Amino acid sequence: MGAQNVETIKMVENAMHVLDLLRTSKEPIGVNAIAKTCALTPSTTYRILKTLEMTGWVYQFNDDDRYIAGEKISFITSKNNFYMALRDSAKFIMEESTAKVGLAMNLMVRNGYECEILEQSLTKSIINYVPPIHAVLPYYACGCGKVLLSELPEDILSHIFAACKMQALTPFTITDPEKYRSALTEVRKNGYAIDFQESSIDGSCIAVPVRDKENTIIAALSFSGLIGVQDPNRLLKYIPALQDASNAITKSLYNAWGK
Repeated sequence: MGAQNVETIKMVENAMHVLDLLRTSKEPIGVNAIAKTCALTPSTTYRILKTLEMTGWVYQFNDDDRYIAGEKISFITSKNNFYMALRDSAKFIMEESTAKVGLAMNLMVRNGYECEILEQSLTKSIINYVPPIHAVLPYYACGCGKVLLSELPEDILSHIFAACKMQALTPFTITDPEKYRSALTEVRKNGYAIDFQESSIDGSCIAVPVRDKENTIIAALSFSGLIGVQDPNRLLKYIPALQDASNAITKSLYNAWGK
């Protein structure tokens, strides 16, 4: 193997080491800290980060030199892509839970400041009061949106709030960023989120996180399409079933990878 090939392989190894550090980190990290952890020089680390930033694998905050994993990191897996593996792991678990509880389920992921329904299980009723699979919903008007944003760093939240105007869909929609931050605090504290007529009049849902093996939120799982709920506290009875399904998805996902 030529010297140039050896150097290229080493560069790729270094880049993967940097990506793995950012993937598992709970907070943004600066260049010097990344260099020290990865046993690289700051100049080498800087070149790697700038290359990864240009191709969408990492994101740098505008006001300092700290970095986080970019959106593309969600697609690095040992089988096809992460979301495909997540759907495969969730599908039968969701169908079983829907059959047992009698409610439609949505599995949602964040795409910027919107939330997409990645997988869905429907009841046998003629009508299910839920948006179709792959529908995109505003983060601020659904239970899954609250879950997906609940543990993001403040810097990222500020970018999301600045990028998307919070428009009222119903009289109950939260449109004040500070009130929404308070709602996120409650989600972190309680471990679940409720949408009580915030996206549609007379419609409600309840959602919980789906986590990876590092306990990071990777998706949100909800019972959706509940019509005519007068007291949001009545939704709390569904939390155990949601948590059981969420834990089963995480277990299935990482067992499938042998991790």
